[in-house]
Amino acid sequence: MDRIHDEDVLCDYEFSTLEMQWDPVEELAQMLSGASAANPSPAPPHGRSSHRKNRRRIRTEPGTPRDNQRSAHVTLLIATISVCAICMLGWSFSYSYAQLRATASSVLPMRLARWWPLTVYGPWLVAALSILRATVQNRSSRRSWGVLLGASAMAVGLCVSHAAHSPLALVIFGIPPITALVCFWEIVGQVSSKVTRPRHAAPGRRNDVPRG
Repeated sequence: MDRIHDEDVLCDYEFSTLEMQWDPVEELAQMLSGASAANPSPAPPHGRSSHRKNRRRIRTEPGTPRDNQRSAHVTLLIATISVCAICMLGWSFSYSYAQLRATASSVLPMRLARWWPLTVYGPWLVAALSILRATVQNRSSRRSWGVLLGASAMAVGLCVSHAAHSPLALVIFGIPPITALVCFWEIVGQVSSKVTRPRHAAPGRRNDVPRG
């Protein structure tokens, strides 16, 4: 009897020890972690995802060194064309001014003849400044262009009025006012190309749907 009682006590002690060592929560957590490790979620293809990321980076980085170098070259070219046009405009203006002063000196005293060309090129300068202002503000300047063309035609007529009646003399005396007009036209074109933005650079309009 004592032996059977001792065996029963020993079995109860071992069972209680096993019950204290077994933790159902910890065993359930181990089973779940093992299942997740056995069945991993499928990852997207590495090549395709990296390609898409590179494309997004290229699209979201507009200020690349190549674009900056190209814009610098375009700006330098525009500045060079503008400087050349301004130099030619100044030379043509001074040559035509001298021709108009010589034409006026045959009729007027020298004091008045010195300043008389301003009656032709004064409106020319005012119209030119008005055209530049309208170009910067993206406005129409038809009236100013009409004044400029009229003053240029008057300058050509007065310059060739006292020239010899030969085609070569008419061309030599009549070209400078036309050259001034063409150079100013080119300056306006350079200013307008620098001020107005291209269509692809304009921000796109968003078609926002009104929310009720």
